[in-house]
Amino acid sequence: MTLVISLVGSALIGITIILVGDFDETEMRVLATAGSLAVFSILSLPSLFHLERARYTYLTWVGISASLALFAMVLLVIWSGNVIGGEAFLKTLASVGVIAFATNHTLLMLIATPTKIFVSLCQWATTLIIVTVGVLILVAIWTEEMPETMMRLFGALGVLDALGTITVPILVRMSRPR
Repeated sequence: MTLVISLVGSALIGITIILVGDFDETEMRVLATAGSLAVFSILSLPSLFHLERARYTYLTWVGISASLALFAMVLLVIWSGNVIGGEAFLKTLASVGVIAFATNHTLLMLIATPTKIFVSLCQWATTLIIVTVGVLILVAIWTEEMPETMMRLFGALGVLDALGTITVPILVRMSRPR
């Protein structure tokens, strides 16, 4: 309930700034903060879903922790005016973002409860692809390079990730008895 109240309050502040504000530095920071809260809320939904149901407990806490850490780091950038720690901070911020996104994307995939082995295999294959894509991005962030072969692999895995993310819920729905 607190999150909903925060989102409604942020929306009202954002709308007020957009309709009657001057778009000065403080108002822009408030808008960025409200937007960040919305992104954090959406990003953490799969973690909160599994937390409520006490499923995938460790992964759920990684998702919540990474999402909160990302939100805090983004707020620090918004309100400090400059990046403390420079490149290392930005790499850490990007890494935390990748971990938050990949973890919650995985948890999103695990919301579906397949009853057929084939669909379960597709679900777990998609989860493995999500993790692999995340690792490739982390390697690229910290080495500051992505060779062509790795870029091609990344692209192919991205397509498979999208395919699995879209088709697994459809397959779960289609495989249910009527």
